[in-house]
Amino acid sequence: MLKKKFYKYLRSLLIFSVLIIVTYIVLWHFANELVSTNTPFLIIAFLVVTASTHYIITKTDVERIEYKPNPDLEKEAQKRELMNIEHRFISKYMIITIVKLLSFIALLGLYAYFNTNDMIRFSLNFLAIYLLYSLFEIIYVQNPIKK
Repeated sequence: MLKKKFYKYLRSLLIFSVLIIVTYIVLWHFANELVSTNTPFLIIAFLVVTASTHYIITKTDVERIEYKPNPDLEKEAQKRELMNIEHRFISKYMIITIVKLLSFIALLGLYAYFNTNDMIRFSLNFLAIYLLYSLFEIIYVQNPIKK
């Protein structure tokens, strides 16, 4: 189940990344002053980080999805058991999100330190790509909830 869910997500993420790369190529040809020369590396970094973090989150979520109440326990103990699983999932999700955000901020800071002449364009490209990937994650996560 984990592999199937992850591969479905990975396929969607790759399609989304290809669309971003096509947009980058179009902008590079028609509005060269808007895009940084290092934006393709940024897209690859977002692709790898997003896929990796989603794998970890999905792996953590399997325990929650496959939870089966123990009939030998009282209702109260079953609720506590389920709440513990929920708390572990939420904690891991928040830690992963914070580490991802701090890593991206560090990447942006390092780039700004070493490439001051391209900092504005790279930062704007970073912001646009960050928002696009965040939007993708939100929409992808909300689809099963709506169904």
